[in-house]
Amino acid sequence: MQRICTATKRRIAYSTLVIVVLAMTMTAGCTGIDRNPPKDGISVAVTIPPQAEMVREIGGDRVDVVVMVPPGSDPHTYEPEPALVAKAAKADLYVTIGTGLLPVEDALVARLKAMNPGLLVVDSSNGITYLYPSGENEGTGIGFLGEMPVEGNDRGPQSPDPHIWLSLRNAGIMAENTRDALIRADPAYENEYREHCDNYTSRLQDLDRRINATFSRSHPGMILVTHQAWDYFARDYHLDFVAIEKEGKEPTVKDLASFILLARSHGIRVVFSEAQESSREAETIAGEIGGTVRVLDPLAGDYLANMERVAEAFAEEV
Repeated sequence: MQRICTATKRRIAYSTLVIVVLAMTMTAGCTGIDRNPPKDGISVAVTIPPQAEMVREIGGDRVDVVVMVPPGSDPHTYEPEPALVAKAAKADLYVTIGTGLLPVEDALVARLKAMNPGLLVVDSSNGITYLYPSGENEGTGIGFLGEMPVEGNDRGPQSPDPHIWLSLRNAGIMAENTRDALIRADPAYENEYREHCDNYTSRLQDLDRRINATFSRSHPGMILVTHQAWDYFARDYHLDFVAIEKEGKEPTVKDLASFILLARSHGIRVVFSEAQESSREAETIAGEIGGTVRVLDPLAGDYLANMERVAEAFAEEV
């Protein structure tokens, strides 16, 4: 009898609990309580990791960032996975990198707009003067082997150099464009975005001054890199960069021989490669000149710290 009574009590207690839970659920529905309230802040999609730092520094806790080209990927060839596209389509704002970096960017933006007509799209390069990687930018020290011809180098119409973020001065413009985009998407927090942007651009300018002082105190020589991504950096600090590859074309055996001679004649001991690409050609040249390969990452997410590391690496070799 005792066992029956105990079991009965348990059934009554369980039934009572179920009734209470159901009553709470119905009450929540009647009073308009949202069990999944909308998140506070805005979602922002960007093309590359350095932009993510800008958005987070300016947007603070108000922003959630989606990066379309993940770390370690080559933005010249990468196409975002469907799941990433779907996530970006839910964003409030897309800040593009500008012109020519991501081959599918225009098509991607059109696709995202079709999925989310309310998506605000802003070009972070507005106001930036583009360089053209043709060796015609006089006074900047920019070129491809200078006067040395490269086999099969049919220049034809040139596209603008898309690596605009590799200039701290360009980054200041990009930051201001990002600030204005955030204000358009989230106007109630305009003052906060302006204050954060002022702080961030101040840090950009301080680093730019320090790097400029570093190179102005020396007489920089030639810097050999694998990828023609550093022309804006060269322009800012009056450096002479020579790129092994141009417009995605690998050098021929004859080209490599020319680079080896060039490196020897200028006393080059380091060939700078990039984290997103093969270092095969760099290792070939370094082996022939008795030098080394040093890997840089132009797409590192810690943008300011990375630009300082890059400047230190170049300064050690000129």
